Amino acid sequence: MAEVDAKAQTLVAKACGWVASNPDTWAKLRRICYRLMLEGHVIQRDNVYTLACQNGMTVSEASEFKRDHNLWSVLSRYMVLQRPSMLAAVSFRRTPVDSVDLVGTWEAIVGPAVFAASTLTEAQGIYDRGAQ
Repeated sequence: MAEVDAKAQTLVAKACGWVASNPDTWAKLRRICYRLMLEGHVIQRDNVYTLACQNGMTVSEASEFKRDHNLWSVLSRYMVLQRPSMLAAVSFRRTPVDSVDLVGTWEAIVGPAVFAASTLTEAQGIYDRGAQ
């Protein structure tokens, strides 16, 4: 197993803290991104703020994404772990975040959740098989 980068672990913890503090906004963001994916859009870090605002989030709700692109990097990974079909719209480059136990960190900070996959590799396999 790869050594976990302390900065990456801190970033994942920050993203989970944001979700725990903003569950309604998190749910709204997931719904927006899923709808955009179904419409055939590619959802990238640099346009998530604009997409969120154009699709029903207030500027104050979406402002977190404009200020902190790293937050999007982690949150998009959680979207894929929850719903691997999101890989149709979201792609990643390998970062130190990928060495962090995403599900374990989520459960420690946000609480129990249902994930379709426990790793991005597992999510990719589910997606490749055509499962939702």
